[in-house]
Amino acid sequence: MKHIKFIINVCIINLFIAVSAYAYIDPNTGGFFFQTIAPFIYGILGAIVIFWKRIVGFVKSIISRKKDVDDSTKDAR
Repeated sequence: MKHIKFIINVCIINLFIAVSAYAYIDPNTGGFFFQTIAPFIYGILGAIVIFWKRIVGFVKSIISRKKDVDDSTKDAR
């Protein structure tokens, strides 16, 4: 377990160390990223729109369960 924590800490520290890459980013790279990321985002948004009623129902069921648990603990006192 200590080794895993050490590896995670080293990875986190490496994320915050800034080193110059001296690399050239081609102007078409931005278009490539947009063409790959935009459909993914639109797909997620489309899934949310399609399943919106199920998502709302799921959240309402979780909230109502919490209220039922809170009410039953108040009645027991």
